[in-house]
Amino acid sequence: MKHAGLLVTALLTTASFAHAAPGLTIYGGGYTWDTELEGDVASGGANIDMQDELGFDETDQNVLYLGVEHVVPQLPNVRLRYIDLSDSASNIISNNFEFNGQTFVANTRVATDFDLEMIDGTFYYSPLNNAIKVDLGLTVRRMDGDLRLDGPTEGTSLSINETLPMLHGGVRAELPLSGLYVGGEVNAIAYDGNRMNDYNARVGWRSDYLLGLELGYSRMNIVLDDVDDLDTDLDIGGPYLAISLSF
Repeated sequence: MKHAGLLVTALLTTASFAHAAPGLTIYGGGYTWDTELEGDVASGGANIDMQDELGFDETDQNVLYLGVEHVVPQLPNVRLRYIDLSDSASNIISNNFEFNGQTFVANTRVATDFDLEMIDGTFYYSPLNNAIKVDLGLTVRRMDGDLRLDGPTEGTSLSINETLPMLHGGVRAELPLSGLYVGGEVNAIAYDGNRMNDYNARVGWRSDYLLGLELGYSRMNIVLDDVDDLDTDLDIGGPYLAISLSF
């Protein structure tokens, strides 16, 4: 969570300017994302199942976001989002496997630390913005992560540091009941055997007093082909309940 405080500080610092600038909207929020980590990883050997072999299961992840929308047509709206996908597990493995040059032996306990943080900068326009709002733009995602495996006598780790551009699309529709809305969004890229995409679907309510609530489901797929000596095919998804502020 080393980047999380920056978004909180930015929200508190910039909120006071929203009322002083006509046509400027500042919004932000955060939530705990109840995720399940599925899929496999590999480095120089066979695929290793994150659940069946390494013992990963459901866990809570943290997401924070801060956005600014305005009425200047030539400039994009901007949203920053921080995603913390860190988790750990320990399991007695059922098969021998090799990872990053180390051999882990069946029937021994392997402890795994999965630490992945993402910072998204999304730059988008809203060509339709009334009862139905449509957003189109670009997300630039910075990923910083580590995967470490430790057995009784052996241990190894890999780091990944990548910056990716992704296409962004979103839609939101206001419902007849006051303050209620439904919506969703997607970010996606595919290149050279690598693929990353995420989406969410949500229903929310915004009060007349800045505060809002949002219930949704979000899912992310990360496919890496020999990126920093690491192969992955991971699915991370689950429901969330968010609290939001809008100025």
